[in-house]
Amino acid sequence: MPFPPSSTPRETNGHSNGHGNGHGHSRPEFVPVMAPPSLVEKGDDVDLNRLLGVFKRRAGVFLGVAALSFGGLTLWHLSQPPAYSGSVNLLVEPVTNAPPVGLEEVVGAQGSRGASRLDYDSQIRVLRGPAVIEPILADIQRRYPSMTYNALLSRLSIVQEGESKVLRITYNDADPAVVSFVLNQVVEGFVDYSVQDRQGDLRRGLTFLDEQLQEKWQEVEAIESDLSEFQKRYDIVDVNATSESVTQRLNQMLADQEQLRVDLTALEPLYDSLRDQVGFDPDTAIRVANLNESPTYQALLGDLRELEQTIAAESARFQADTPMIEALEDQRQQLLPLLEAEAQRLVGAAVEADSLGYKGSVSQGLMQQLVNTANQMQVLQTQDQAIGQVVQQLQAEIQRLADLSRSFQQIDRELTVAESSLNQLLASRQELRLQMARQASPWEIISPLSESSITQTTNLPRKLLLSTVVGLMLGGVAALLRDRMDQAFHSTDELIKTTQLPNLATIPNAPALQKQPLLIEPNLAVTMADVLTQSQSPEKLYTSFSFAEAFYSLEANLRMLSSDVPVQVVALTSSVPGEGKSTICAHLAIAAANMGRRVLLIDGDLRKPSQHLIFAQPNRQGLSDLITQAI
Repeated sequence: MPFPPSSTPRETNGHSNGHGNGHGHSRPEFVPVMAPPSLVEKGDDVDLNRLLGVFKRRAGVFLGVAALSFGGLTLWHLSQPPAYSGSVNLLVEPVTNAPPVGLEEVVGAQGSRGASRLDYDSQIRVLRGPAVIEPILADIQRRYPSMTYNALLSRLSIVQEGESKVLRITYNDADPAVVSFVLNQVVEGFVDYSVQDRQGDLRRGLTFLDEQLQEKWQEVEAIESDLSEFQKRYDIVDVNATSESVTQRLNQMLADQEQLRVDLTALEPLYDSLRDQVGFDPDTAIRVANLNESPTYQALLGDLRELEQTIAAESARFQADTPMIEALEDQRQQLLPLLEAEAQRLVGAAVEADSLGYKGSVSQGLMQQLVNTANQMQVLQTQDQAIGQVVQQLQAEIQRLADLSRSFQQIDRELTVAESSLNQLLASRQELRLQMARQASPWEIISPLSESSITQTTNLPRKLLLSTVVGLMLGGVAALLRDRMDQAFHSTDELIKTTQLPNLATIPNAPALQKQPLLIEPNLAVTMADVLTQSQSPEKLYTSFSFAEAFYSLEANLRMLSSDVPVQVVALTSSVPGEGKSTICAHLAIAAANMGRRVLLIDGDLRKPSQHLIFAQPNRQGLSDLITQAI
């Protein structure tokens, strides 16, 4: 243990007390020692250098296990019978795969796989499932009863060829005849499955369509029945067409009524003018016109006209108060009552003679025109009234049709939609039937099996290479397991990495310690010339210098462990005897003393002390005596 400077270390052993000069110093400082972690790291990655070190240390285990594994695997491969393999390629989808128009929308979830790309992983699982394999196995067992389900699956391989639509079916067996028979049965079973599977999907789709068609037929018939009842109830076939026809009639009636009113308005001025000219209304004018047809009236009227002409002629010669004129006037006054009486008899109303006499001279044309105009106006008025009634009826009919149109349009829309859906379902059903006909055999064998295609798969070089790789792997695993069971440290780096403690110094191996216990002279004044004069080989000189330099480095590192308070006490121990703790203590004490430190070396091995042997000192008193005196 280092103390303040001293020329040489003082030594005591287990049987003698060491009385050094260190009693007057302060309390010693001990080097802190951390508890070492587990000797075996868990969870750390094994680096390449450590792995190579393991293989180097455990070369015997590695090579032995590798050789045994290689030999065993090689013998096993050589003892196996030759294996044969055959394969067939199946095209499971059409090269051009376009779904039928409208089929996907109608069938929906009931659609077939033919309308979309296969999920090959799922398809392969289905092909290897019991539902497909068991019928095939039953056919195979008729010739090979020993064939089992697991044996068939273990030798059968189904893979997709890249991203293509081809499945490669491969079977391996020791007998080529078995390979040929089993592979043919498997391929035939897969093709039969594909037909049943795809047509089964299509049949389900067809059944779905038939159900939809039945429902749609019933819906169409129900709507048509409602439409027929509607037409019978309201005595109408097509509301829209009828409404359009009635509207056209109404427009025509309104146009005719407007024209009638225009014509009637145009006749009114003529009627007024003729009535003013004739002086009678049309009825009276008709009756007056009837006077012209009476002989008596015409005779009296003729006499009256002659008498008036005579009066007019005589008035030119005579004055009005002359007897001649008065006599003529008397005749006239006598004739007028007769004329009025005859006119009243014929006309049926009192008529002034003067008026009759005047009107009697009105032309037949004016009265006839007045009567015709009156009749025409009467006809126009009658037509206008009739058209007005028809217009009212048509307007009421249009309103009724407008009310019926909403119900009719709703029924018509429902019928149109139902018929459209029905037609679409019929077209899809027809397309689905065509699809079933096209997919009668959807999977095609593109590389049929032949004797030349069944090849021997035994590859001895490959198996030997595999045996070598497996042997090396097993040897490596055995070496790693053996090394992991060994708790010893095999290198300085391994020790530092495991303990996570600083490396103060590395003491090299010195075989010379077998002959002399001390390789460092306890005197720093020894010169290089003194060393060189000794009869030592260069190799021994190098070893001695390296050994000594390690202890000087250790002493310096111990000194620098604590910069504030110098290290005064150092204890060295080991887990088992014979690890070199006594040698290290002795050389460290010499190195510290040579560096000017005062050193007291205490041998704490009470059972088998050795420091007195190293320094050739008597073993009279030591640590045990000191402890006994203190107690």
